[in-house]
Order: sequence, then C-alpha cells, then structure tokens
Amino acid sequence: MDMKSTQSMSRSIGLWLIVYLAVGLTIPYILLQSLTTAPASFLSLASQMALQVRMSVVLLFIGSAVPIVITITALDFFRLRNKSLLLWLIALAVINFSLQAIENEHWLSFLSMSQEFSKVNANEIVLWQTIGIGVRLAWKWAHYTHLLIAVLWLFLFYFILFRYKLVPRSISAFGLVATILQIVGITLPAMLGYSIPFPMEFFGMPLGFAFLVLAIWLILRGLKVEDKRLTM
Repeated sequence: MDMKSTQSMSRSIGLWLIVYLAVGLTIPYILLQSLTTAPASFLSLASQMALQVRMSVVLLFIGSAVPIVITITALDFFRLRNKSLLLWLIALAVINFSLQAIENEHWLSFLSMSQEFSKVNANEIVLWQTIGIGVRLAWKWAHYTHLLIAVLWLFLFYFILFRYKLVPRSISAFGLVATILQIVGITLPAMLGYSIPFPMEFFGMPLGFAFLVLAIWLILRGLKVEDKRLTM
C-alpha cells in the first residue's frame, strides 16, 4: 500500500470509528435507557416511544455493521501483518453483528408487548408485569453477551495497532486499558455477579475517550507504514 492510499484508508477508519461510537454504542442506548431502568417499565413506556424504538433499532443495526466495514477497509493492510489475528477480527465482527440482531429482536419485543399491554384488562396487569420481568431479563443477557463480543473486537483491534506500532503506542495502549476496564468493570460484574465499589461511568467513559483520540489521530495522521517487519 502506498502512502496516499494508506492515508485515505486511515481517514475512513477514523470516521467509521466515530460513527460506531455514536450509533453503535451510545446514542440508541441513551434513547432507550428508560425502557430498562425498572423490571417491567417498558410495558407502559415502549408504546409511547414507538418511533424512537424503531429508529434506535435501525441505528443499532448500522452501528453493528461498522466493525465489519472497518475490518474490510483494513483487510489488505492487516493481512500483511498477521493473517491469524485478521481472521479473529473478522470472526468477532460478524458475531458482533449477529448478537446485535438478537438484541434488536428484544427491543422490538419490548415494543410489541407494550402495545398489547395497553389493551389488557385490569385483572391481567399483574400477569403481564410478571411476564415482562422475564422478557427484560432475556434482553439483559442478550445485551451483555453482545457487549462482551463488541468490546473484545475493540480489544483485538487495539492490540493489532499496538503490536505492529501502527499508531503511537500511547494511543493503542490507552485503548487496550480502556477496553479491559469496560470488561472487568461493566460486563463481567453483570455476568459473573461480583460488585465493583466505583461508579459504572469510571469504567465506561475511558473507552469513549479512547475512541475519539484514535479516530482523530487516524483522520489527521493515519496509520504508520514505515515499519517493514511483517509477521505472516
């Protein structure tokens, strides 16, 4: 790859990272947060947010496709460095998209159940609320499973950048630390049942900042191409 094509690819990846942060990891979940704050709150709320739910699902589909787009964009560049890591990156990107599709099915189930809930008789409300708790728990574990794979893709992406010095190691190392913080401070506590004596934001915000730092660097400076020590 010549310098000009590498710079163009780098800018594309940087822009896609911003898109992923916005529509794949933050905005839709902020818009839908009220549906998950209480055990069955979505039953009374989702039908009032029908357009918001559908738009968020579309955004999440777009966002979950971004890791695939980024991997394809960097395909030839990464393949020269390590084919095995590239295959893992592709696999995680595809699994991430699949798990997001499953989670999106749960968001749409929230909406459908809420629309039906608005029609039930008063003596059926307790039964629907009980079912709603189960539906929410199904969404919860689909969400955290998807979140784990999404962050593992990010970890591997940052690891490739770090291993082959494709950006300053301070940037890629910060990204690695941020992904580990997210996993051990947000995802694993939910999945394994241990508690963290710090606010959740402490473990999530560094990753957003790491996204922006890497994206800005790629847009302005690009990936490094001078190092010829390639591992096949």
